[in-house]
Amino acid sequence: MSGPRLAQAASISTAPPAAEEYTFRTLTRDFLRDAGRIWSYPVHVQARDIVPIAALATVTGLLVANDESIYRGFWTYRDGHGWVRAVSPVITKMGSWGAWGTAGAFLAVGLIAGDKKSTETAVLAANAMLQSELLVGFLKGLFGRQRPEAAGGVDHWSGPAGFFKMYEKGKLGFYDSFPSGHAITAFTLATVLAMQYRETVWVPILSYTVAAGVGLSRLTESKHWLSDVLVGGALGCLVGRLVVRNHRRRYHVTPMAGLDHGSLSFAVTLAR
Repeated sequence: MSGPRLAQAASISTAPPAAEEYTFRTLTRDFLRDAGRIWSYPVHVQARDIVPIAALATVTGLLVANDESIYRGFWTYRDGHGWVRAVSPVITKMGSWGAWGTAGAFLAVGLIAGDKKSTETAVLAANAMLQSELLVGFLKGLFGRQRPEAAGGVDHWSGPAGFFKMYEKGKLGFYDSFPSGHAITAFTLATVLAMQYRETVWVPILSYTVAAGVGLSRLTESKHWLSDVLVGGALGCLVGRLVVRNHRRRYHVTPMAGLDHGSLSFAVTLAR
């Protein structure tokens, strides 16, 4: 007896791959796939993304117009509060080697304790932070914005010419302020951790609190303008989210069940 085929599908997450499944080949493949998604993001913007992007652009423009006075305010506050001068140079490290050290700690726990989720988190964090480094390096060279410390808090944009200016004697790192590399790294890591351990309430809270502290420390350390930090943080959240979501799409099963020509049928599709 025949009849119409009735099928329903639903996706569910599989367990993360075992540590031994992470090979140079698979890591390179996934990295390149993620890079493709990240660099092509502008051509895949959806209608729901337009309002947040427009809001970010508007706020960034307002901050750029007021960055010099905001910077002076932060610097004055720093001078008047000893705890800021003590904490700032410490927490700012979480936007550089501290972030990579955190990823390394997750990897060590994963390998030693056999914790697949910890290993997966380390791999995703390393992937996402490296993606962020490449992205922010390109943008820094494109905009060539002068750091606050370069000219006593005077804002100046050199564009692509700044990439070459920073290699002049005594000017290394003076023209790569926008966006903040520490902020993008800190928020990339925070987003990966928050998405991986979203069921544990304190993890997202702590992760984003530390990332915010890193961002603010870039002003009190005279390394960045507030708009640098805002854009760096936003890009970090975007990159971290894209990498985690892409990974989850690669590892899922789709069970299907229904009637096919009068017979009950089942199918399972594994996406890798």
